[in-house]
Amino acid sequence: MTESPWIRRPRKVPDARIRLFCVPHAGAGPSFYARWLTELSPAVEVCLVSLPGRETRFDEPPTEDLGFVASRVASAAQPLLDRPFALFGHSMGALVAYEVAHRLPYDPEHLFVSGSPPAHLPSGERSIAHLPDAEFLAEVRHGYGGIPNSLWADQDLIRLLLPVLRADFAACERYRWPGHPPLRCDISALSGAGDHYVPPSALAGWADLTSGQCTTRVIGQGHFNLVSDRAAVHRFVRERLGLVPATEGARHD
Repeated sequence: MTESPWIRRPRKVPDARIRLFCVPHAGAGPSFYARWLTELSPAVEVCLVSLPGRETRFDEPPTEDLGFVASRVASAAQPLLDRPFALFGHSMGALVAYEVAHRLPYDPEHLFVSGSPPAHLPSGERSIAHLPDAEFLAEVRHGYGGIPNSLWADQDLIRLLLPVLRADFAACERYRWPGHPPLRCDISALSGAGDHYVPPSALAGWADLTSGQCTTRVIGQGHFNLVSDRAAVHRFVRERLGLVPATEGARHD
């Protein structure tokens, strides 16, 4: 089977119980989830969504159309739906994962939405994609974090990253919920404490978008808890996929 550039499978697991398609946040490439390949679970085949303009697709122009991205990812995923599957997306990736779920022939086993307000509600964030370069980058750096200071100091690298960041932010700002019917799968919504972009109180709104169960969880700190608290996020994912017993005393909001 010829693999699509939209989905990478660096570590194929022939006897995997489930495939997990992971969608990165704005400006990020599939390597953001590289450590998930070996750290998440031997029962999971982690498939990495790869978007234009980054890493192996650097020479391709990024797109500002989130619906187009979701359609292409869904098309690329269909040959891989021969076993149970789930979707995980962080920030912008959560919106993409949600839209992918609506473009597949049947619902995933589970949808994980991390660091994102519910797709049908306004985010409350002001638009920044149109700002001049310096102002736009300052907003990204101070408002969201996630990019190490060492990378900010590399101005050549930042200039290369800028078109992708700007396109991704524009895609999110232009996104409007199409009025989808509820999904039938369970949704797990998570964020980090102190994430101003998606406060814990906002997570419960994802329950409106499924007829299944919606579980919310606050894990670690900040918008990029997937980095600082990766092990705890992995435990939560394993729990929700039924690969381990529910954590004693786990917080469910």
